[in-house]
Amino acid sequence: MPNEFNEEDLIIGPITGMRFSSKDVMFDFYKEHARLSGFCIVKITSNKKGGDIVRYVQYGCGRSRKPRNKHVTKRRNCRARINGILEENGSWRVSKVVKKHNHQLEPALSRLMAGHRSLNKSLKRTLATKYIAGLRP
Repeated sequence: MPNEFNEEDLIIGPITGMRFSSKDVMFDFYKEHARLSGFCIVKITSNKKGGDIVRYVQYGCGRSRKPRNKHVTKRRNCRARINGILEENGSWRVSKVVKKHNHQLEPALSRLMAGHRSLNKSLKRTLATKYIAGLRP
């Protein structure tokens, strides 16, 4: 079970039957694939059949929900997703992959999407210090 993936693996994306050491590693892999491809991901569902251990998880495109009204919305009912199942040995296996999106992918803008935005610790510390001192960023 490789936890380190090269650039080619990330560009190709998840494949049915791939194995991961944990669901967090599977999520990180799919998230990085999404960042390179130009979409954002969310956890759609998970299931704890008869216990406290999550045995099934589904991650999908950030635009996977159905639109509720006629106003402009990011919701597109996109069907792109992956399903992961916990195996007997504790590893996670990708059981289903749907790669087709029903909207335009924007790799150049992926760094601006909510799921891919982040601040490093030093920048957070600098912003907090400036806030305490009353300085604007």
